[in-house]
Amino acid sequence: MPTDTPGPRVEREPVTAEELAELGVDLEKDFPGATAEEFRRYPVLSEGGWYVVVKHQPTLRSVSRTPDRLLGPVQLASAGLELG
Repeated sequence: MPTDTPGPRVEREPVTAEELAELGVDLEKDFPGATAEEFRRYPVLSEGGWYVVVKHQPTLRSVSRTPDRLLGPVQLASAGLELG
């Protein structure tokens, strides 16, 4: 699959070990043998709307799920305009 596909893209952001600890994840206990490099943060759309999730990429197990903006990663061209 080509990486230069036109259209919107959302990058999966790396998560640090400190961020995982703040989320209550104990790597040794919850994901034996895993490292912080195996986790990513990114937006997902589900039946409940947009969420920002942190997932363990090899298993896709969620460790955090927080509601996002109404349109998620979509930025309207009119965002920030003041009409008066």
